[in-house]
Amino acid sequence: MRDRVASVMAILLLALVAATSYWYSRSLNAGPPGAPAPPQRVDADAETIALVQFDAMGRAQYRLIADRMTHFADTDNVELVAPRWASLRPDEPRLEATARLAHVQNNGERVRLVGDVVLTRQSADGLPPLRITTEDLLALPDRDRYLTEQPVRVERGHDSITARGMDLDNVTQRVVFASEVVDTIAAGRK
Repeated sequence: MRDRVASVMAILLLALVAATSYWYSRSLNAGPPGAPAPPQRVDADAETIALVQFDAMGRAQYRLIADRMTHFADTDNVELVAPRWASLRPDEPRLEATARLAHVQNNGERVRLVGDVVLTRQSADGLPPLRITTEDLLALPDRDRYLTEQPVRVERGHDSITARGMDLDNVTQRVVFASEVVDTIAAGRK
């Protein structure tokens, strides 16, 4: 019986030492709490760029122009300064976006536009374009969706909507606002 208790105690002590070693190793690698993340390794840096993305059939889908592009090797992320993006699909209303900065993740699946963001969608039937302004916008280009949790202003001609938070699905041409929605409709014109 005494050997059994000693064996169990030895296993528990060994497990405690292993867990403590693991915790200590992880805490050393993580750095002190609140410390900035280590800088990412830049593998490409370019000024005044123009890129065009094509679909599988060779048709142009998007055009991107930026004052500066930085690509990070460790994460495959891209940062853009003064990006100007436009959809080139002939079967959909033209969509354009501008911002002060953009952070591109997952090979372009997620694009966070930051600072003076303006998203404009041309309208059919001679209607004025839809113009969206905010300070932070998450674009999901492959899904043609645009989201923000920040204050947003949507304008079409003289009509406007302000709200906090928005989800624009450009495929269904549906906009959902989260809260604090104020709709202003201009009086009819003669």
